[in-house]
Amino acid sequence: MSDSYDELSAFEKQADERMRCLSLWKLPYRSVYSAALLGADAEFSGGRFRNHRKPYPDKGGTMLARYSYWHPFLRQCTRDIGADISNALSVVTLDTQREITQALLYSHFCELMPFVHKKALTVDRTPTGFHLRYSNEAAARFEALDVIVSELALTALADHFKYDPPPLLRMVETWPHIDAADLHAVLRQAYAFHLENVREDAFLGAHAYERVLGFRHDEFVRLRAAMMAFGSWCLGMANAAEAHAMGTKGKEQDRYGNECLEWLAPLLRRDFVHGMIQQLAELPADRVAEILRYFEEDPFAEHGISGEGYLAPLKAYDDCVLISPRAMHQMTSERNILYALNKLDRRRFDDLVSAELEPSLLVHAKQLIDRVPGIQTRTNVHWRDGEIDLLAFSQATNSALQIQAKAAIPADGARMTRQLETNTRTAVRQLEGFERLGTSEKDAAIQTAFGVRAHEVRWASGVLSRSSFGSVSAWEAIGGRAAMNLPLLKLVTEQIAAAPTAAADLATVPERSARILAEIANDGIHGWEDQPLDVFGTSITVPLLRLDNGAISRWRAAALD
Repeated sequence: MSDSYDELSAFEKQADERMRCLSLWKLPYRSVYSAALLGADAEFSGGRFRNHRKPYPDKGGTMLARYSYWHPFLRQCTRDIGADISNALSVVTLDTQREITQALLYSHFCELMPFVHKKALTVDRTPTGFHLRYSNEAAARFEALDVIVSELALTALADHFKYDPPPLLRMVETWPHIDAADLHAVLRQAYAFHLENVREDAFLGAHAYERVLGFRHDEFVRLRAAMMAFGSWCLGMANAAEAHAMGTKGKEQDRYGNECLEWLAPLLRRDFVHGMIQQLAELPADRVAEILRYFEEDPFAEHGISGEGYLAPLKAYDDCVLISPRAMHQMTSERNILYALNKLDRRRFDDLVSAELEPSLLVHAKQLIDRVPGIQTRTNVHWRDGEIDLLAFSQATNSALQIQAKAAIPADGARMTRQLETNTRTAVRQLEGFERLGTSEKDAAIQTAFGVRAHEVRWASGVLSRSSFGSVSAWEAIGGRAAMNLPLLKLVTEQIAAAPTAAADLATVPERSARILAEIANDGIHGWEDQPLDVFGTSITVPLLRLDNGAISRWRAAALD
């Protein structure tokens, strides 16, 4: 270990202590958290009132993810909620805003340190701090590819919800007394939209939901659509209040300005929020409570469910719930149920991973490959010293593909690199075992699995992940094999299916997947640049990957369509 690494590790402990000692955490929870949510909204919306600029929704999403690292510190805050949002924010001074910025920079630092500890990033000492960098161009390229495949696997929204302004404008004028017909019209429209337009690969089989989670997949989908609809209603109310504020002056302008802020970080009665979600999803109260435990937390509890990029959208204390409408859209993917389960009940999570996640991944992968004419598949194929998770064979081209599947799932915005890399290397070792067999033994595996004559079959190997694969060492281990998640596999199988059956050569899968991934990377990556972070007065220069999020979104939509 280098002296620079040791010095950075020592600084990491100092930064942890500096974070704990911020005066920010002596303020009311509602004040700090609401101010943070308003900061993220400014990126999503491009600013409110007359401070409009270009929106950066991806930056807003990154801010929400980084707030997830604050849970151990925010729980030190007081429980005071104030008379309204204006009163709650009255304690937020310029110094408070500066400390919020410091806390965000600390969170960015926290995201990077696991890569440093795993030696994926090298450390150089500078006169003002530290410089983190990848050891060579290949390492930077592997990291960029891992970001791309991780982005492809995220939940996608096929369209943007279009608000109907009149009922929202009427409700803002009369709140808290509103016309039930207006409320239900807006919520029902938003619910139908989110039910129809969310694109996400199912992570679990139907029986897993009932057996392990205690609710069905369709119940989760309905409740998720209800949460997203509720978030859309809150944002619509904020937009309506902003419109009123822009068209009035004096006290009316102040009133509607405050109302806009109220709806960007609403504090509402918990029974009202739960009741509206239940009514929209048309689920029993006990099912609503069971599903919401993965998206709602007590912000003062020692062990919350937020962390590592996952921010629980509902913060419940006393008889109220403090809501992030943006997190209701950003943080309600299926994978975050599993992330929260890992925190709530590790035993059940381990049972779920071993018993359900990998078989479910294989089912979905098999379905994709089975769509290609002339290709047969088998799962869990035993050979002398091991088992092939998924075996595909094309008799027309005398080619075969062996796949090992690993189903670790990170939270949105955070890749658990240690678990991912361990799983990837395990998959590669399993592939290598079969690759070392002689031609006759490999042919025998085809003959046994498919009941056909096989002679000198041409082989390829691949690692299948739910999300990504890890950093440099994982990609180096994969080498010339195919590295695929379900979206990439779908794009590969569509390409093969478009060719004549006689050209369905499975031995070309690694080359095809690498070519498609390179095409996505060329579209979606602008390059790396050094970015200095001021972490409590120490300059940490870090590599920042500049992405074309629009291009990546288009590829994601194509893969999930």
